[in-house]
Amino acid sequence: MSQKFSNRLIVTQYFRDNIHFMSGLKIFFLTLALVPAPLLAMQDTPPDGSQDLVPLFASCVGRYSAQMEDAWNAYDPANPSEGHRATFETLLDTVRPGSPLSGPQILQLRLEAKFAQAHLLSIARFHTDPRQQRRARAQAALALRPCQALLL
Repeated sequence: MSQKFSNRLIVTQYFRDNIHFMSGLKIFFLTLALVPAPLLAMQDTPPDGSQDLVPLFASCVGRYSAQMEDAWNAYDPANPSEGHRATFETLLDTVRPGSPLSGPQILQLRLEAKFAQAHLLSIARFHTDPRQQRRARAQAALALRPCQALLL
């Protein structure tokens, strides 16, 4: 009986000591999972190692153009979309000469991103179903995440 009690005490003490260690591991892995989140949001770069950022910047210009027009329609003068759009337009102009994409292809990327974002914002503002509004608002915010990860 005494041996059984002492073994239980040893096992209990072992788990009690390792709970703090496990909590530290959980915090470590949670931090490890959250730190590279902006880097994971930038998965639009090609996996072959080439650094053509024109498609990413063009889509950001288009999405922020839609955000800017939505803010104008909602009479929201405090929306920072106009400044973000100007930033990405400058970045796009900077990297465009080294890109294999032509001007019409870049314009097409911008317009596709703008229309996709405008469609989501239209649903978020005017749909009659509140669940659809929330879903569209969340998707619009998710679509802007790669762009926001690049801004300071």
